[in-house]
This record gives sequence, C-alpha cells and structure tokens, in this order.
Amino acid sequence: MDAYDTAPVRGGPGRAARGRGRRTASDTRTAYDTGTATATRRAAVDAGAAPGARAARRTEPAGRRGLLGARRAAAVLALLLLGQTALGWTAPPTPLAPAASTATDAVDLAVAVDESNSLSAADVERERDAAGRIAVGEISPASRMTVLGFASADNDNQSPVDEVCPTTALDAVAREKMDGCIGRLARRGTGQGTGTDFPNAIRQAVTRLSERDGSRPRILFLLTDGKLDVSDSPSYGTDEESRKDNGRRELTKALAEARAAKVQIWPLGFGDDVDMDALRDMAKGGYRGGCTDLEAARPRADRATDSQTLGDAVQRAFAGARCLVTDPPRKDTPPADISVPLSPLATLATIVVSKGDRAVRATYYDPRGRKIEPGSRSDGSTFTSAGSGGEVESLRITDPRPGRWQVRLDAPQGHRDRLASVSVQWRGAVRSSIVMTPAAPRPGEKARVELTLQTRDEQGIGDPADLRRLRVSGRLTGDGFEPLDLALSDGGDNGDKKADDGRFTGAVTIPRAAKGALKAVGVLGAVGLTADHRPFLTRTASPNPEVRAGLRVDDAEVHPGGSVPFRLLASNDSDRPHTLRLALRDTEPGAVALSLTEVTLAPGDSVDRAGRLTVGGQLSPRELSARVEVSDADDSARPLDAKLVKVDITPVPSWPHQVWDAWWWALVTGAVLLAASLVWFVWHRRQAREGVSPGGLLLRLTVSDDSGERTTSETTVPRKRDPWYRFDVSGPDGPSPRLDPSPTGRYAVQRDPRTGVRLRTPDGRDQSYPLAREIPLEGRVRLRAERGAVGRRPAARRSSRRLADLLPRGLRPAPAPSGRRDADDPGGRDLYGSSSYGGSSHRSSSYDDEFDEAT
Repeated sequence: MDAYDTAPVRGGPGRAARGRGRRTASDTRTAYDTGTATATRRAAVDAGAAPGARAARRTEPAGRRGLLGARRAAAVLALLLLGQTALGWTAPPTPLAPAASTATDAVDLAVAVDESNSLSAADVERERDAAGRIAVGEISPASRMTVLGFASADNDNQSPVDEVCPTTALDAVAREKMDGCIGRLARRGTGQGTGTDFPNAIRQAVTRLSERDGSRPRILFLLTDGKLDVSDSPSYGTDEESRKDNGRRELTKALAEARAAKVQIWPLGFGDDVDMDALRDMAKGGYRGGCTDLEAARPRADRATDSQTLGDAVQRAFAGARCLVTDPPRKDTPPADISVPLSPLATLATIVVSKGDRAVRATYYDPRGRKIEPGSRSDGSTFTSAGSGGEVESLRITDPRPGRWQVRLDAPQGHRDRLASVSVQWRGAVRSSIVMTPAAPRPGEKARVELTLQTRDEQGIGDPADLRRLRVSGRLTGDGFEPLDLALSDGGDNGDKKADDGRFTGAVTIPRAAKGALKAVGVLGAVGLTADHRPFLTRTASPNPEVRAGLRVDDAEVHPGGSVPFRLLASNDSDRPHTLRLALRDTEPGAVALSLTEVTLAPGDSVDRAGRLTVGGQLSPRELSARVEVSDADDSARPLDAKLVKVDITPVPSWPHQVWDAWWWALVTGAVLLAASLVWFVWHRRQAREGVSPGGLLLRLTVSDDSGERTTSETTVPRKRDPWYRFDVSGPDGPSPRLDPSPTGRYAVQRDPRTGVRLRTPDGRDQSYPLAREIPLEGRVRLRAERGAVGRRPAARRSSRRLADLLPRGLRPAPAPSGRRDADDPGGRDLYGSSSYGGSSHRSSSYDDEFDEAT
C-alpha cells in the first residue's frame, strides 16, 4: 500500500468538493452568507456526513476549527430558538442514494450442457470448456452455481438430465473442485438417450435456481445447438409425430415456468449447424424484466465461435442480469497497457480481466496514475479483488473516480501468446430536475418542458456517450385529467436549442379539464442506472393572473467565486402588496447562492431587478446545474417562473491570463505602439545611414605642378548603405597619383549632412569639409569631393528603382557600360562592385540613371 492510501482523505484535485459526505445531506439555501447561517449549514452537513468528508475537514488549521466550533454552537442554538423558517431555510430535498446493490452482487446461475448426438464429441468438449469458463468468469465468490448435462430419455431406465455439479458457492475452493465435476460432461452414446430434451433441462434448472429466495438474479446458460429432439422419448407420446408436437408444447410451458420464476435464459450456440432462431425464441421465452424494459438488459442468444466470443457473451449476460452497464471489452496480448473509461455516472464498478492464462498478472491504476492496492481505501473509494490467481479476475470499486482506468498486463516468457480482454461493468445513479414555462399554465395553454440530469455529486451531465445511454421522457399528472406522457429530446430539434448538451426539451398542452395542482416529473430508462426525479409542482393559473414574474438567466462559464447575472421582471396588478421569493433548487448544497432572494411589489407596481448567482470560491472545476424559481409568497407560494441554469466552473487562470483578461485592450494598444516605434526607429536609422552614405559622390584626386592643377584620378562612389567609403592613394609622389578603392583603405569618406563631406585620415581623425573644396591628403595630392551628376537620388528616382526591382529579371533595364576611365588605368574595376577605378561617366554612372533613361 502506498503512502497515499494511508493518508487522510483529501480528495485530490476536484475531489473534495465533490461532496462525498454531503450526498447524505443537502439544502437549498436561498442566500449566500458567510456568517452564522453558513456555520449552521456546515454543522447540519457534518451531522450526517460520511467519514471521508469529515476527514477532509480535519485538515483545517486549529484556530479556524475553534472559530468554526463556536459558530456551529451558536448556529445550533439559533436553530433551536428560531427554527428553520426564521432562518430562511427551505426544506432539504431527498438525498440521492447510490444505486441499490448487495454487498457482493451475487447471482444464482445454472449451466445446462447439451450432450446429444446432434453435436460432435469436439463440440461437447468445447461446451465443457465453456462451462468451466463460466465458473471462473463469475466475479462474486458468493454466487451459487449448478451444472447440468442433458440429452433425452429414450426408455424408463434413462434420465434426460444429469446433475454433474450440485449447487455450490463459487468461492476459491469450489472453483477448483468445479473443474473435476465439469469434466464428467460427455457426448452420450447409443443406448444412453441421444436426443435433446429442452423442457426437462429447463425445468430442472428452474427447480435448482428456485431453491433459495428470489432476491438474487437467476441465470440459466443453455449451451446447445438449439435442435429440439424428443422423437424417441416415450414420455412425450406414442409416435414420432405426437412426440414432436408435445415436445414443442412442453417447451413453451417450461419457458413460461422459467418466466414465472424470474429465470433469465441466455442461450449459447455450439456446433456447425446452430438453429439460432430456436435459441432466440428460448431467450425471449424466459424472464426479461430483471432491470428495465430496455434491449441492452434483455437476455439474447449468441453463437460461441471462439473463446473470446464466449467470454464476451458470458460477461454480457452477467452484466445484464445484474442490471450493470457494460461496454465492449478491450483486447491485447501481454505485456500490454489496456485503458477502459469509467463514466461519472458510476457509483459501483467492476473491472473484469479475462487473462486467457493463469500466469498473467494484472495491475490497476486510477485515472490519476496511482497504483491501486486491492483491499485498500483511497479517495473515498474502496477496492476489492477476486480471482487474482485464476484465469478471470476482477477489481470491484465502490464510488469510483471517473476517467480512464488502466490495467497493466504482464506475463513471463512462454505465456504471452493468448489474447486477454478487459471490460468494465458498472451501475450508477442520476438525478433529474424539470421545469415548465409558463410555470403556472392555464388550461388549454401550451407549455414548454425542460429537464436536466445530474450525477450523484450534483454535477451536470454533458458527455454525449453518457447521454446516449439514457432514454429520457416525462410525465404530467394533475387534478381533473388522466396522466400524460411527455416526449423529451436532446437532439437540437422540436424546441431543443442545442443537441447533446444534457438539456432535454419538449412541449405539452395542458388539458382543458385540468384544475388545481399540476406535477411534472422526469422518467428515465437506462440499464444500470437508478434515478431520483425531482418533480416540478405547480398549479393552473387563472385566465388573467394579477401577479406575473419572469426570470432571465443564461448558462455561463465562471471561475470559483465568480457570479452569473440574472434579471427579475415582475408586475402586480392587484390592490394589495405581494412578496416574491426567489430560491435555488436541485443543486449542490452551498455551491451556489442568490444575491436577490425577496422582492415586495406594491399595488400597481412593476420592477426590473438585477441579481447575481454566485458560486462558492472553494469549488473545483465542474459543471453545476440548478433550478431558479420565483414564487408568490402571498398566494400559497404559487410558482410564477422557473429556469434551469448550467454553470461551468473553470480553473482560476494563472496571473498572466488574469492580466490579459483584465488589460488585453491596453496590452494590444501598447504592442501596436511598440511595433510602430520599432518601425520608426528602423526607418530613422536607415535614413540616418542613408544621410551619411557617400554613395553618388564624385571623388577627384588633383595635383599641382608647373603646368598648373590637373586631375589624375576620379571615381563615383557606388550607391551602397555602407556609411564609409574607404580608399588608398597609390603613387602619391609620382606624376599621376591614383585613387584605389579598398575595404581596408587608409582613407575613408562619408557625407556630412551639415557641411558636405567628412574625411577620416590614416591617424583616425575625422574632419568635415564643404563640397568642392581641395582637401590635402599626402604631399601635393589633393582630394575634391563633389556632388556628382547623379548626387543623392530624389524620391522619384528611388521609387523608380523599386519599380525596376519589381520587374521580371529579363525585363529589367541593363546598365550601360561606363565610358569614363582612370587616366592611368582604363580597365580597372571598383572593388565595391559598381564603378571603375577611374570613375564613371557623369551621365550614366549608376544603375538609377540607366533605369531613368530606360523608363
């Protein structure tokens, strides 16, 4: 047993608030009060609470417990002095009890095995194996089992039925001994009675099954090929034809006797030529009212083609006889992890593992991944195992946690070839709440009927898989007319707003003969489910009621401690004041409260009042449903309106989500402003870079000698985004110094938006100069920076450049070759990628000029 199993029950996430103890006491307070009335309610709940709920509350701090103890004492005294009416309490509804069940869910069963000659020896051997499988497949050690072999009696010295295994309880010792007696089953030979006498076999089984009281389900497994044959049995007549007629007649009587004794007949077909029609007739002829009048619970015939089919049919029969819900089994070969879902409707469940090999071991895990120790208690549930060393074992769970349970199958080498199956059998309980609109209809008026379902923990049912299990309807009774059946649907049609939302809707016309009291109640038909139907009590209204009221409330999603708005619209056309009272019905005690509980209407007054329906701050995520009613306290609490509301309680979000929910508009605005700022910053930096970029400048090297000043080299700086254009001066002492562009040049030049040009010299100093001024470099070499023919591109040219980039590559205008060269190096190329060493033509020195000329 792990540490969790020995710790106090705290319920885990969402479990403590499920109200395991609170199921035994409920109230419908009409106001949410954190003072004395709340303590009073807690005291009343504690008085009838289960140990699990009290254990959960023992975890409160000592100081808080002392304060609550004093408040409880004061509250109890207030109850004694003032009474419940003075405190504003309403009568508590009847608690929803778990589905009725015995401690063991034991059954009485008989297995009748066909030993006639219409089956081969191999077929009878398969029947014998099936009988043993039924013995080990029964999950309750308190069940009783009888095994019969039958054929026919062809003379007075023969018996049509042999009781090979007398009635015995299926404990561990009896199951082991059962193999020995079942082994005596064998195909009858010549002279032993080789026909098939169903009437005598059924009567013998009914006799054995009826020896005890009828509190347990009674099951007869009939293993046969379905072929009645009493043609050689003298007890049925003097000739073959009369024996056949009498055999059919006696079979009908025997089935009627089984039906009267409440014996269910589950035929299993064996052999190559099975009369399935005959088997179906025998299944229909036995008792079929064990649970409800639903197909899934009725006995049916199956053909046992293999061991897995047989196992499925046996488990289906056991589940149907016990009024349990069962789903198709999940199958795999070990080692394997098989998960099975368990509905929140379940109050009792049994996980059945058909291992196929005794060497297989099963380990169970709950939906939270916690390992289950059989015989322990955890989270308010108890776990009991049976048959752990056999071919079929089970884990019984009371009050199970809903979700996907996992069964881990392990087996040693050499025992992993057989298919294993895992299935779940469960029963549950639901509660219904129903309303009519208008709440007090007039005779002949058409009323809308709505019904919602809740689990045992007062939570809404919204899973379509669970809803498909249910057949929901209603019934209207009252004074002056015969009861009416109400057709309710959750299909999204005929007035139903949304399909599969757990709210069933229908309509009914109130009989004109109705007078006085009306009662609407839900009707549930489902295998394995019991229902606690909360009626809606009202009475017919006069043709022109003087006091009218209507509620406006919608389903909502809130966090714990949140609230749902509602409105009350009411008018009073009478000559005296009326007090209207609002109340909550059919909801978890203390989970929801109304902020508006009473309104007084003066004569001729009308109101439109707002209120809030607040959920408890300590509730775990779940879906709650409630019925909100408003009634006229001065007219014998006549209902004026009632609404069903669903509140989906979602987890409190993390602080980032809370900030987003509260300030999303500011965050979005800030993000937009930040993005705009970033765009502006990037644009500004780009503009700044373009403002100092030397692209387009015409650089000239000049020297002065005896002949005067002359230009020895010139170049146009290519248009790039580099802020500096670097170059060297080669041959400064020669007759023709040359400007050599170089990424690592000692000189660098860029634009200066204020003066014209900035020059960086080899010693790292920057100096600004006006354009067209002679700047000394080395010796007699001077640099002149001019704007150049192209200068800085105007906006129109920049747009033209962008338009050219959008053209297909083959249609873009190609730049014309530059016609200008250095005086001393006519073929040089600019290492920066666009100009020659000697410069370029003033008219066509750049790509932009070429594009402008082409367009």
